Amino acid sequence: MTDVERHSEPDPVSTLGLLAHSPDCVKLLDLDGRLQFINEAGAGLLQLADRADIIGKSWSDGWPEAERHHIATAIATAGNGRIARFSAFCPTFKGAARWWDVVVSPVRDAGNRINSLLVISRDVTVHRQMEMRLQVSEQRFRALADNMSQLAWMGDSSGAIFWYNRRWFEFTGMTETEAAGWGWKKAHHPEHLDRVVLKITAHFASGEIWEDTFPLRGADGEYRWFLSRANPIRDGDGQVVLWCGTNTDITEQRRANARLHELARLIELSHEAILAWDLDHGIVLWNEGCEKLYGYSRTEALGARSHALLETRHGISVAEFQAILLERGEWKGELLHRAKDGSEVWVESRQELVRLADRTVVLETNRDITERRRADETRNILVAELDHRVKNTLAIVQSIAGQTARNARSIQDFNSSFNDRLQALSSAHNVLTDANWKGAELTELMTVLLAADRRIELIGPNVRLSAQSALQLSLIVHELISNAQRHGALTRSGGAISVSWTVQDGAPKRLQLTWRETGGPPVAAPGRAGFGLTLINRSSSPQSILAKLVFEPAGIVCHISADLPDAEDRSSMYFNPTRAHGSLHDQRAARLGGPATPPAHPRILIVEDEPLIAMQIEDILATANFVPVGPAGSVDAALKAAAEGGIDGAVLDRNLLGESVAPIIAAFVARGIPFAFVSGFNANDVPPDQAHIPFVSKPLMPDRLIDAVRTAMGAAAKS
Repeated sequence: MTDVERHSEPDPVSTLGLLAHSPDCVKLLDLDGRLQFINEAGAGLLQLADRADIIGKSWSDGWPEAERHHIATAIATAGNGRIARFSAFCPTFKGAARWWDVVVSPVRDAGNRINSLLVISRDVTVHRQMEMRLQVSEQRFRALADNMSQLAWMGDSSGAIFWYNRRWFEFTGMTETEAAGWGWKKAHHPEHLDRVVLKITAHFASGEIWEDTFPLRGADGEYRWFLSRANPIRDGDGQVVLWCGTNTDITEQRRANARLHELARLIELSHEAILAWDLDHGIVLWNEGCEKLYGYSRTEALGARSHALLETRHGISVAEFQAILLERGEWKGELLHRAKDGSEVWVESRQELVRLADRTVVLETNRDITERRRADETRNILVAELDHRVKNTLAIVQSIAGQTARNARSIQDFNSSFNDRLQALSSAHNVLTDANWKGAELTELMTVLLAADRRIELIGPNVRLSAQSALQLSLIVHELISNAQRHGALTRSGGAISVSWTVQDGAPKRLQLTWRETGGPPVAAPGRAGFGLTLINRSSSPQSILAKLVFEPAGIVCHISADLPDAEDRSSMYFNPTRAHGSLHDQRAARLGGPATPPAHPRILIVEDEPLIAMQIEDILATANFVPVGPAGSVDAALKAAAEGGIDGAVLDRNLLGESVAPIIAAFVARGIPFAFVSGFNANDVPPDQAHIPFVSKPLMPDRLIDAVRTAMGAAAKS
């Protein structure tokens, strides 16, 4: 081989070095499709934290299942010495949607043998999105143009028309060939044609907006009056390149306008939305206030049925409403309309029949009260949520007091422990309040709870917890830090605590947190479970958070995991105003019925998402010779417990992690399991067909809870 030949061959090492600086995603594969190299820019495009994580792995593993056939085909093609190219969808490692244009080329060694495959992937997401938007835009334009009520058309810069919508051909009965260019003149009335042509020609020449009114002949030979408009579309230099025009049928409006002219003049002076509509011929008057309020122009509104145009909701049918209006001559009240942009508009409406010769018109005046309605709705929700939040917080405090008193050795011990636990709960509330109860940043929460102690190391990424998980975790961490300060690692100068966490992928993603103490006194499992140990063990019941305490000789280790909320998941809010209620009406027929007499020690399932409140319910039931079962902290856990059987009754929290408890109610009814409700909301939130079920408000009174369970059990026995 000559020196020239040697220099003409690309050096794979130098070539790879050049490609490493490419702004595209560059990869090198072996012949089996395993990744050997990826450049830094590619790792950034893929949102890959560590390139070493994917080296040696199959390239196809990073693609969605539906796209992997492209990968197999491309590898086979390049392996046979040909260049392969395809475009496909593949999200980044952080889930961001991306479209890629991929080229796979064979790489040959000095002996011209293919020894690897070069992959260059270019992010074409923006181009793909533009293509999709253009397709959608074209589809929407065709749908709008062919289904609009007006006749529509487009002409070139000289005014020669080259496109009509479907309504034009349906009305005139003309063909495309007949109507092309200036063929539209055949549809005009002879008495108006010269005037129309003279005016529109002048506007085409000057480039000014054109508007005129004239009659057009329909396919049936009859003439109807149209309001016609054409707007010039200009290029960047201001030159007219296109004319867009519409013809709106105003035949009936012309007849009505003659009688409503004086009234319209007065109406136009009003800032309120005022319209007039004929029972048979739709809207005949539409003032500027209507255009501002609803977004429909006068041209769009005239001739339309107001009830259809605005999607009016009365609570009764349109026919019933009009019958009332005809009988009484007027109507006043609040209506819900929908504006052109899809937004809902609440109005205070007054409608009155106006007699004009042989015609009856409804004069409608609407005042916008949307903001007032929204304010009322928001206020009602806030009042309900405040009531629920206060009651639920009081129930938690009540439970903390009861459990603390149960384990306290003295009044001083009770005061100290109770105040510390309330302070932990208060700290969590402060963090959640700052975030409007949409969740809490874990690092911020841990810093507040642990008072930034230098002996405690926090290691983990930025993570947001749901409000429910934040409250439970706060109480658990408080018990752990209190134990460490009294008996554990923090009692010695060399003691330390490491709190580390990671995020586990899944649906939903899950937090994995480890609390590990070192350098403290030797650890052994206690012979008696106090409040803290009981709380941590009970935290394994609700679905949202799981905790496991391990007494290793070197120090306590606590493993905690919790579901992480999606960014837009409103159900992760601790207090959720949206509560779905199941109906019992169609479920009673499936009820199997309870036993003739209740057992001596009935087994009562506790369905409650807050561990502290569940502990309190368990204690209350135990004092009345009930056998507590559970607790079940989620819908799935409750359904599983009901299916397993062996349950004589249940206590059901109506607001279970923001989920609907309707499936649980249905399961209880179908299996003949009597139950009582507990809730921080009011009893009037319960649907009428569930009003017979005993209801106990939080904070709980032991006697009332026991009476409610006994009432439910007694009713089941009688049935």
